[in-house]
Amino acid sequence: MRIARKLAVGALLAAAASVSVVLGSGSASAVSVTPLPGGVQVDLTPADTQWVAQNHFGQVIAGLPHPSAASFGEALDSAAALSSQYPDGRVVFTVYGPFNELNGTMLALQ
Repeated sequence: MRIARKLAVGALLAAAASVSVVLGSGSASAVSVTPLPGGVQVDLTPADTQWVAQNHFGQVIAGLPHPSAASFGEALDSAAALSSQYPDGRVVFTVYGPFNELNGTMLALQ
């Protein structure tokens, strides 16, 4: 049960990050949050990716009190900056593991 609770908290952290992006973008968004075995996948739209890049949202996440927050925030800002150079550029990331040992992947897509 403890592992399930930690996974749920990790999923909520990723979902909260994507919801913050949606609310900050000021438009109807199609961010998708897909549950995966042991984690979640978050797929930002091109508009959300632009917003993350322009507002340096990764720096906000980097300030969270979690061991993975700094590296995740830096990776998010870097991926968003790269992808936002393209009209259909977007960022996709996955988050896996218990809350205290999160890991995952991040892709910058054009």
